[in-house]
Amino acid sequence: MAISNFSKKTLRLAILALIGSQAIPALATPVVIQNGYVKAGVSDYGTLGSNSDNPPGILFDKTGTSNYGINDFLTPGTPFEGFYVTTASGVGNSSSNNSGGGNFGAAHSPTSLSATSASWSGSNAYFSILNTYSLTTLSGQSVIAVNTVLTNITNAALAGVSFLRTLDPDPDVNAFGSYSTNNVVLSDNQAGGTGPASGQTIFIYSYDPITHKAGVSNPWSTSPATYLAGVNSGPVGDYAIGVGFNIGDLAAGQSVSLSYGYSLGATKEIAAGGGSTVPEPASWALMGLGLAGLMAARRRKSA
Repeated sequence: MAISNFSKKTLRLAILALIGSQAIPALATPVVIQNGYVKAGVSDYGTLGSNSDNPPGILFDKTGTSNYGINDFLTPGTPFEGFYVTTASGVGNSSSNNSGGGNFGAAHSPTSLSATSASWSGSNAYFSILNTYSLTTLSGQSVIAVNTVLTNITNAALAGVSFLRTLDPDPDVNAFGSYSTNNVVLSDNQAGGTGPASGQTIFIYSYDPITHKAGVSNPWSTSPATYLAGVNSGPVGDYAIGVGFNIGDLAAGQSVSLSYGYSLGATKEIAAGGGSTVPEPASWALMGLGLAGLMAARRRKSA
């Protein structure tokens, strides 16, 4: 069932109480990346957002004039945006979310690369992780492109590694008082939530060649396996969107790179890419990889 306004506030208080009971380093100022369409925080936990419910979370302006308004996709209620790593045996299971939970080492600040991009790295006894965030715009479809590099830093192979990125979108809370979104799973590549009153929409997407599935989850699952099984909890509710990746085995010292992101628009059609005459954002990357492979094949043939 959908999480009520009351239970979301209760959950937030519980999270804050848990955080307060642990020795956590003082947080620095998160990095903010922005262009005319999107303004987003990158937290000390490596997620989007500005540490818990501090603004900005993820703001959007359809006009491209930096007039973002008050409809924040992330910060109302109990902010929920994060990434989760699991293994077949459970050894090395790791996580991070923008409310301070997780075990990817001590909180530390991200690095600003430019006005529109930032990176963050963290590690624990099993994995190191590097997240890079970049903003781009394609014919009205605004994109937060994410690249994640996950590395096995142990001296042994880790079997059955999976990865999940997930968000609870709340675009209508600040202006209209509603946590509910209209949700859709378009394909294994895309799942999104739309504010019924505002129309503002965010999709999580991936066109990465590694096996993956996008989905809609109630309750907000933090298990990659749930998404890889094809979760779709329904069209209306206070649900999370996410995409799970089936990475497989990682040898000692081996890294894997995952490409995915969030696309935003004034309508579901624009956010999903239907309002654009150009390929979906991640398709550019696949197109580039395809051309690079073709050129390499031609070089081998002519050698």
